[in-house]
Amino acid sequence: MSEFAETSIFAFPKLSDFNYGSWKTEMKVLLMEKGCWQFILGTEKPCSEEASDREQLVYELRKQRSYTTIYMGVERKYQALIADTEDGKTAWDTLKANFETCSRARLASLVDDFFSSRFDVNEETIGIYSKKIVEKNQQIKEAGFKMPHILVYFQLIRFLPPEYDNLV
Repeated sequence: MSEFAETSIFAFPKLSDFNYGSWKTEMKVLLMEKGCWQFILGTEKPCSEEASDREQLVYELRKQRSYTTIYMGVERKYQALIADTEDGKTAWDTLKANFETCSRARLASLVDDFFSSRFDVNEETIGIYSKKIVEKNQQIKEAGFKMPHILVYFQLIRFLPPEYDNLV
């Protein structure tokens, strides 16, 4: 890694070529923590006309923070994608359109990843493995395919070690 590699002020890596799935979850949680997620959802209501100057200022700062947090969480080479806006929701939607592809190749890759997942008793708990399968299923759903429940259940149990036989 070069001495000029970009660092992140966050506890997670900046958005890059290969981490959109985990980045969007981490960024969502960060925006929620900063009180900005409602701007991304488009559900934050503007201040009323009776709002004080301080309330309006706080609102504007939160709105700006929704954008600046996203902008600072993206690798420099991708900042140009969202540099022409100052709106957090627009930035979020632009990144989603560029990184969350729904092509057949992407879907095939997600399905392959789903079915190649294996439970490793030395590296994870059954709860973590289950959550991983549920997350992979959600990615497949977001890509436009609904995985039948029976296949999700099958994937959850098919690579369990013998000590789990009495549970299934």
